[in-house]
Amino acid sequence: MALDILLVNPNRMKPAVAPLALEYLGDALERAGLTFALCDLCFAPDPQTALAAALEEHSPRLIAMTLRNSDDCYCATHHSFVPYYASLVETMRSHSEAPVVLGGAGYSTAPVGMLRRIGADYGLVGDGEEALVELTRAVSAQAPVEGLSGLVWSEGGQWRRNPPAWREFGQEPLTRSHCDTGRYFREGGQAGLETKRGCPGGCVYCADPLSKGARLRLRPVEAIVGEVRNLLAQGANALHLCDSEFNLSYEHARAVCEGLIAAGLGERVRWWGYLAPAPFDGELLDLMVRSGCAGIDFGADSGDPQMLQRLGRQYTVEDLRETARLCRSRNLPFMYDLLLGGPGETLQSVKRTVDLMKEIRPTCVGVALGMRLYRGSPAAEAVVGDLDGCRTHLRGQLADNSDLTLPVFYLQEEIASDGVRLLRDLIADDQRFFFGWPDEAQADYNYDDNPVLVEAIAAGERGAYWDMLRRRLGLEA
Repeated sequence: MALDILLVNPNRMKPAVAPLALEYLGDALERAGLTFALCDLCFAPDPQTALAAALEEHSPRLIAMTLRNSDDCYCATHHSFVPYYASLVETMRSHSEAPVVLGGAGYSTAPVGMLRRIGADYGLVGDGEEALVELTRAVSAQAPVEGLSGLVWSEGGQWRRNPPAWREFGQEPLTRSHCDTGRYFREGGQAGLETKRGCPGGCVYCADPLSKGARLRLRPVEAIVGEVRNLLAQGANALHLCDSEFNLSYEHARAVCEGLIAAGLGERVRWWGYLAPAPFDGELLDLMVRSGCAGIDFGADSGDPQMLQRLGRQYTVEDLRETARLCRSRNLPFMYDLLLGGPGETLQSVKRTVDLMKEIRPTCVGVALGMRLYRGSPAAEAVVGDLDGCRTHLRGQLADNSDLTLPVFYLQEEIASDGVRLLRDLIADDQRFFFGWPDEAQADYNYDDNPVLVEAIAAGERGAYWDMLRRRLGLEA
């Protein structure tokens, strides 16, 4: 008997990251009474063979592939996953006549470009739970699909797009029953969890408003607590919050912590998350620690006041100093992520940033050199509007890539020529700085096939990857 839909996870990055999107989709399809199977290629010895076998076995009416990432977001490598995705669609075409739909956060950053290059029939921008149910029903009934929210398709040689509907989501706890949670935890060292979607921040480079919307959509605390219980029942007790920034909103962050504490989960689980440097205070931090927080990754971006303004960040250098003071007072490991080389960056602003990091002494510092550009973000639109003026600052494929489907990075020319040397000199042998460039000896901060992390997880390490790296290096909180 043919299934309604085959869900495909193409992600083969190591350490293994469980496809959280497919857990949501699986629960939504179950509630709708639709039949489905999951083809998870993460652990398959040969993904093409595994995919062909799944198609032969299940004969689905629709094939849905979720793209977590379009590339490794790493300026030093420019490694795009799009050719690999296209090869999977070729295999689908060889073994099935079912239409193929793409979705996921990586897909939503370049919806038309992804369809054009990968060769699927449809795309779904934004949330997929309700839209995929509606599309599956329409395909099974051979009914029109053109009115579906978030749908992207080609008609008469023209690309058409419907706006996504940013609905409430995750009102019930995820069962976490569709993927092999145990194996992902053993080989990935953590389990992902969302407390909300959307981000109202004004960061000029960010892709989250494109894939998740700019309006905060908060999950009920009861649903989050129930999902944590479901993960613990499967042995996953180290969690990573997938929120853009956990403390936006501040009130919801407090409520989540209070819910975990009240449920007695703060002593059973450890969790790590991304936070903005503001709003943040000792009261929230104490609640986080009591609820099981074991480390914080602050999206700092820069320690230079002018660069913070250019990047659209809504906090100050003094806010960074205060986060450091608070975390050190609680002996909690914390990290700052830096984004260097964007528009207006100078060697002086890079030096100010590194000097600040050394002054306030975080547990570790992640250094990203070069800003990945996504169409629809303010930074990308400014560059596209002045391509001739910006061309010397761009790295990546520019020809036949105006939608930026393939990775293009903005790296200020002055920083590109002298920035690596300057960072080498400023960082020296300070192991707290994770700066992975092709010839760098510092900790490799690219999580795409990172052998150090794979070995650490095999040895029993659990938690956020940056925290695993700092423990392997013997860095104290």
